[in-house]
Amino acid sequence: MLLTISRDTLLKPLLLVSGFVEKKQTMPILSNVYIKKAGDAITIVSNDMEIQASININGPMSGEDFIITLPAKKLQDILKVLPDTELVFTREDAKIAVTAGATKFTLQSMPGDHYPLLRIIDTAICKFTMPQSKLKSLLGQVQYAMADKDSRVFLNGMLFEIKDNTLRLVATDAHRLGYATTDIAEAISNASSIIPRKTIIELFKLLDDSTDGITITVYPHQVSFETNDKQLITKVIDGKYPDYERVIPLGNDKLCLIKREDFLRAIERVAVIGIDKLKTVTLEINKNVLALRCRNEEQEDSNDQIEITYQQDEDLKVSFNINYVRDLLINSQAEYLQWGFFDGQRSVLVTIPNDPNFKSVIMPLRA
Repeated sequence: MLLTISRDTLLKPLLLVSGFVEKKQTMPILSNVYIKKAGDAITIVSNDMEIQASININGPMSGEDFIITLPAKKLQDILKVLPDTELVFTREDAKIAVTAGATKFTLQSMPGDHYPLLRIIDTAICKFTMPQSKLKSLLGQVQYAMADKDSRVFLNGMLFEIKDNTLRLVATDAHRLGYATTDIAEAISNASSIIPRKTIIELFKLLDDSTDGITITVYPHQVSFETNDKQLITKVIDGKYPDYERVIPLGNDKLCLIKREDFLRAIERVAVIGIDKLKTVTLEINKNVLALRCRNEEQEDSNDQIEITYQQDEDLKVSFNINYVRDLLINSQAEYLQWGFFDGQRSVLVTIPNDPNFKSVIMPLRA
């Protein structure tokens, strides 16, 4: 007998690392998860040669020490259909049998020592620790602005910039930008890395909503994120990130304060009939009133309006990609957002009142 363990003890960690397993692999073993047992601890690892996630499991278990690899998707599907019961893993020649009561599955296995584990290859530039909940909040505020499959590869990720003991997270797809910062308690060296989009998405899933610490270590070509029971190692994107400070408007003096939830509900209402190919939502801002309008390809309209705080004499009319506005409203947790306009043709700057640590920029659609 290799291992006896409860199904739930194994399933949750397996689900967390499964996002790193690619469906189409040039190396078949990378479709497997690496499982190592030593004493009363199990380590589960998956990687795609660019990013690697490891989770340690401690809990009731019995069996011999081993290193094996098993098909990630099949093992995950098996555990999902089983009730929370005791699982028994046994070796049958080159295969591994998984038994739960009268139910038995037999899976192909590949030798664990053939699995290409990622290693740290450089000396650290800087290292610091912060609460997991804080990092998760920062990622959530800006990750939606990352590009996806852009030919400018440096946009397909998020900038982690450490400067003057401040961590800055920046994401942009050249049409919108998200920016969030926090102070770092420790005195550390300045550093800058572009973290791939896939890493950011999976890191967000791995983080807990707790004050438990996560240690971030920056290397010349890698970054690691480590908690008490999880570790993520990622390669970084080579390239120079755009000068994001140049695109953050400084002279937008026409300010309106909008309750985030009211704006989000209105956006969802006007989008019900569908929208045109440019996904246009037109905003008309008058004194203390925001009017929203969408038009679909059948020339049907939807209109709505909400109360806002806007005391300027000049009325504004501006159009945005509705998804850009909706993404911002969904991912922000603030009760109110301040929208700063220059006119109807230039980018809008969105901030949180009395909070200098968050900025979002959205380019309007040209009329």
